[in-house]
Amino acid sequence: MAIEISEAMQEAINGALMSGQCITISAVTPGGEPNVSFRGSVQSDGSDELVLWTRNPEGSLAKSIALQPKVVLTYGDFSTRNFFMCSGRAWIESSEPRRSAVYDGMVAGEQERDPERGGTAIVVQLDSVAGVGADGYPTDALAN
Repeated sequence: MAIEISEAMQEAINGALMSGQCITISAVTPGGEPNVSFRGSVQSDGSDELVLWTRNPEGSLAKSIALQPKVVLTYGDFSTRNFFMCSGRAWIESSEPRRSAVYDGMVAGEQERDPERGGTAIVVQLDSVAGVGADGYPTDALAN
């Protein structure tokens, strides 16, 4: 069952890179090893999906998702002490309009790293969100 994240969480994700926050994605490599990578292109795409751009469509993340679509994205804001994990199922987006929308939604600094648009879009359908806020309590209020 998909989860819907609140507007506050969407804003936090969409503004993470420009406000100095960290978002990672974790997947299992084709060799069965866990892999975590930092991603500056992660965006909310509505209330139940996250999207990101990977510059190398033949890289480890794309290959990992093709074999095992379950991923976890983490967000950490050390200034507010808010942290959450978003789990879901990922896929490589093949629709050109949606790929373009993901690329166009990235901050300029990320677009400049792939000016030829040689990468590809990844979509994550969210299944769960968990985390804690500055008060030490779960951030359930961020998810609807």
